[in-house]
Amino acid sequence: MFHATIRDDDQPPLCLSGELTPYDLEVLREHVLARVRNGMRVQVRLASARRPLLERVLRDIVRRGVAVELVEP
Repeated sequence: MFHATIRDDDQPPLCLSGELTPYDLEVLREHVLARVRNGMRVQVRLASARRPLLERVLRDIVRRGVAVELVEP
């Protein structure tokens, strides 16, 4: 399971939670892509063993300038 907070200075934080399934990860990715702006940050809490999976899913978001912070629960 993951818990994510999408932070953007122009909008209130958006919190999402889900399982590490393709559907839930795609929902997270789509929410981030819909809000992409300079200075945007995404904080995701999940077990370190699952980190490589999430990094693969979000790698194109990092290329767009979004800061992704992975935090262990």
